[in-house]
Amino acid sequence: MILKSLFILLFTLSLMGDEYDLDMEDFEPKAYEYSGYLRIDNRAQQLRETEKNFQNYLHLEALFDFQYFYELFTFKSSLMATYDYIEDKIETDDFPVNELYIEAKLNTHHSILLGKESLQWGKGYFFNPVAFFDRPKDPNQPTKIREGFTLSKYSYNKSYQGALKNVSLDLVYLPATDSINKDYYQLITKNEDSHNAALRLYLLLYDTDIDIIYRYSDSVDDRIGLDFSKNIQSNFEVHGEVATRTNNDYTYLLGARYLTDFELTLISEYLYKSDGLNNKELENSSVILPFLAKDYWLSLITQKEPFDIVYFSIYYKNMINMQDYSMQNRLGTAYSFKNNLNLDISYNLNSGTRKSEFGKKTVEDFLWLQLTWNF
Repeated sequence: MILKSLFILLFTLSLMGDEYDLDMEDFEPKAYEYSGYLRIDNRAQQLRETEKNFQNYLHLEALFDFQYFYELFTFKSSLMATYDYIEDKIETDDFPVNELYIEAKLNTHHSILLGKESLQWGKGYFFNPVAFFDRPKDPNQPTKIREGFTLSKYSYNKSYQGALKNVSLDLVYLPATDSINKDYYQLITKNEDSHNAALRLYLLLYDTDIDIIYRYSDSVDDRIGLDFSKNIQSNFEVHGEVATRTNNDYTYLLGARYLTDFELTLISEYLYKSDGLNNKELENSSVILPFLAKDYWLSLITQKEPFDIVYFSIYYKNMINMQDYSMQNRLGTAYSFKNNLNLDISYNLNSGTRKSEFGKKTVEDFLWLQLTWNF
């Protein structure tokens, strides 16, 4: 929009004044794009029922995204480096490749992709039941970039006039062995070599985004999913997802996003898993994976620029386990400096009875400071 306005301004001046030489090369798209960030995370943690009741957890993270465009081809890489340190407990580093693929846009409607991609299927903010070929989100950082899987994909896209405005189709193939897509091999196909394929049909129908997804695997049950997103008003959106296995286990999510005229945003979602743990099973479980119980209620409230403080926001996040009513709370503030530096400070509390999901977590509460420089 800025470039368009600038072009109009320059063209108008050339008509009003003397001759003006306009170099159209200045407006040609670049052959490449890059972005990324450097981040420092530090958590001062209060531990529960341990000899040493305080712990400092340092996490360093760097991300570099790069895209190169050549005729019908797009090359993309997303590289990350992380370092984690807890005195006398953890000191590890990792260098994951989040994405690394080449995509060929054969014509207006057809494209193919080969490599490692994060598909990011689903409409939910905190959890995505239909994300069959994605790693699960971190409920504490649902927008954090996630590592993709190695796959091949064919895409078809076509626009129309009328109630049906757009149709797209993705056909995806994902192999899983001990050497390729190892996480999928271990967690989903239970250490069994497998061939996995998915079909995703997207429709923009009556201004409603709809995805219909089917996943086939030769080693585990097939899965079927459906999601939707609809703007009831310009400031009010509703969304949902449902996914089921052929053995009748199912998961669904219903949510809404609302923006007030004074820039307060509310996101609220309810998640239900038919195969999740009930209250009694949670008491006897030692597993610490997120979204372990049958159902949760999650909410995020964000107020932009309170008290007319520019680039400043405050927020509150709440996650309730509806089986044992334990919860995780986060109250924080964020400020964006003019030099692309973002500061986020929050207080986080896990509360509940001694045997509840959040009540028996090792960390009782912590002060979280996150400093990010974007480029």
